[in-house]
Amino acid sequence: MKKIWILFLIFLFITCPVLGCPVTKNQPITHPDGTIEYDFSKQSQTKASKILYKYILKDLNKTPKEAQDFANITPKTVSAFETDLNGDGKKEIIGVVFSTYYWGTAGYSLFILEEKANNYQNIAYLLNFEPLKEIYILNKKTNKYKDIQFYGSSAHNFKSFIAKFNKQEYVNIEQIKLFKEYLKDFSGYDVSEITGIKE
Repeated sequence: MKKIWILFLIFLFITCPVLGCPVTKNQPITHPDGTIEYDFSKQSQTKASKILYKYILKDLNKTPKEAQDFANITPKTVSAFETDLNGDGKKEIIGVVFSTYYWGTAGYSLFILEEKANNYQNIAYLLNFEPLKEIYILNKKTNKYKDIQFYGSSAHNFKSFIAKFNKQEYVNIEQIKLFKEYLKDFSGYDVSEITGIKE
């Protein structure tokens, strides 16, 4: 029996890097009420991180070397995990890219990827969070998708926000209002191409 166990461990060690097994460092915490607590600065899931990394390369239209030279984006700077947000049996990818390209005064951009027609689409709209604080997947749902609680950056005094699904994407109205207030300091500049927000 001991030999079989050792052989199984060797099999996992050899095949997981090739097959992209969902190996997780520091498992997320599931609370008694079903809330899942996740810390991107300490946790990552191999398969989910690979999916997000490939999505970023495609979105930027860059090769791995170009992405690294452009904004130090490498597989090691991506932290993500799989979770079924809408109960359809297909897991979404939620994660972050630790790169200055996806960082600003409001924090890091949160990515939520949903698979549609064999392609992943980002369904997170302007969700910026503090990466050294936890993110919570709540049991409460809006339009059949679980709500997500997260913290803004120091620019938001680490304020807690709830992102809800509006039938197309995850948004947080309060955070968008704060962005609009912030944009007032940039009057005369067309920032809509970067933020998607019209003044």
